[in-house]
Amino acid sequence: MTESILQFHPDASSRLPLTEGFEEGATAADQAPATQDKPINILIVDDEPKNLTVLETVLDDPSYRLVKAQSADEALLALLSDEFALLILDIRMPSVTGFELAQLIKTRKKTSRVPIIFLTAYYNEDQHVIEGYDTGAVDYLHKPVNPAILRSKVAVFAELHRKSRELGTTNTALLAEVTERRRAEEQLRDLADTLENRIAERTQSLQLSEGRLRESERRFREMIDALPTAVYTTDADGLLTHFNPASAEFSGRTPVVGSDRWCISWKLFDVDGRPLPPDQCPLAVALREGRLMRDSEAILERPDGTRLWVTSYPTPMRNEDGEIVGGINIIADITDRHRAEEHIRLLMNEVSHRSKNLLSVVVAIAQQTAAASPQEFTQRFSNRVQSLAASHDLLIKSDWQSIEIYDLIRAQLAHFNDLIGHRIILDGPTINLAVATAQSIGLVLHELATNAAKHGALSDQAGNVAITWRIETCEGKQQFTISWIERDGPPITAPKRRGFGTTVIKNMAEMSLDGDVQLTYAQAGFSWELTCPLKKVIKTADTNIT
Repeated sequence: MTESILQFHPDASSRLPLTEGFEEGATAADQAPATQDKPINILIVDDEPKNLTVLETVLDDPSYRLVKAQSADEALLALLSDEFALLILDIRMPSVTGFELAQLIKTRKKTSRVPIIFLTAYYNEDQHVIEGYDTGAVDYLHKPVNPAILRSKVAVFAELHRKSRELGTTNTALLAEVTERRRAEEQLRDLADTLENRIAERTQSLQLSEGRLRESERRFREMIDALPTAVYTTDADGLLTHFNPASAEFSGRTPVVGSDRWCISWKLFDVDGRPLPPDQCPLAVALREGRLMRDSEAILERPDGTRLWVTSYPTPMRNEDGEIVGGINIIADITDRHRAEEHIRLLMNEVSHRSKNLLSVVVAIAQQTAAASPQEFTQRFSNRVQSLAASHDLLIKSDWQSIEIYDLIRAQLAHFNDLIGHRIILDGPTINLAVATAQSIGLVLHELATNAAKHGALSDQAGNVAITWRIETCEGKQQFTISWIERDGPPITAPKRRGFGTTVIKNMAEMSLDGDVQLTYAQAGFSWELTCPLKKVIKTADTNIT
């Protein structure tokens, strides 16, 4: 037996008791190896070294770790450092007796349960034995000790301690296992709660997203349905899958989803008037070639024969793999824009034409003014030129809300103001003209007045002009008619060619007012008459007819 096992070491105070030092969370399998093969600590206390040597010899066993102490102080220090299965204590010791040391040991919680065997060669009386047991001893032996009896008693306490230690280790390990399992259960509950909360949040989020998606789809459909432009979709073969109300209006009939191909509802013409076959309609080309098409203008003829100028924006629709699965097309009616552009071109030509005629008008004014009263030429000529400028300014103002027909005629004939009521007769009801109508009729009146001043009834001193207008009902529809009739002027003949003036007074008037113009070049004088729907003439929101 080595010295490190049989003797007490001063540095033993750094060792922890066996019940301490278990790491939190360790399992039974982790803790068992730390205690199963560890020697049993036995403390032997005697102030005589030879007695300690005898005890050490008697108790020589590899399963024991014998710690020797020669005084009460050494014994207490050893008890503070290690956990012991048994204390073999000599009663007679200097300073502190075995009885006193036993009492000190029993008062400490950590050592109160350590079994104590007293050894004595002097205290043999019954009262001493009783006192020994009263101090907490489990046995009281007299010297000389029978080695077999001592080894037997020590073996019993050592085995009890080993079992107790193994049981404690097992309990600790089981407690750690239970703690770990409880921790795992708590974690599982936490995870389950977290998962449940996430599922609930995700479900709520999905419900909100679905609700927002449905609301978005509803608003989108409402927006598409409210558009004045035609919007429709097809599958990859061009079969109709959806259309808005404007599409049906464009088509002239209600298409059938799933069976109609959009182009069969109408005829298409190129802008030059050339017919387009169905496979050349913009959407068919976009689906066939897989590309966007923009500002594709064409002329659309509906089943009832009416035509529209339209522009379309067909777009192929693709899936995630890039395959064409359908198409969407937007068709806008640009008939009014096309007419406006044509009207602007006519107006530009009219401006050019008017600038050329302006000097002729001024010359005619000068001639008439000089012929009528040479002495007052300067004043009257100036007044008539100013009236011409005023009528020109009135025509340019395109922001009119409405123009009373008398005001329009007087503005256009301002340079003939002194002839109105004498040689120029106005007759008709009070009508507030729409702006577009006023512009068109104003251009015609100016052109007619210019021609009359140059070649017609107003080019001499004898001719006269009657401007009349009326509203009448024909086949249940109200019509507006305005006439310009010249009489007693110089003889006239029909022009050999049609110039820009004829275009203005006939073609432009017919196109802008959806009307019909009659031109008469009679021997008695020239006449012009326009007949058109009343709704194209009056301002709907501010009509005043007397």
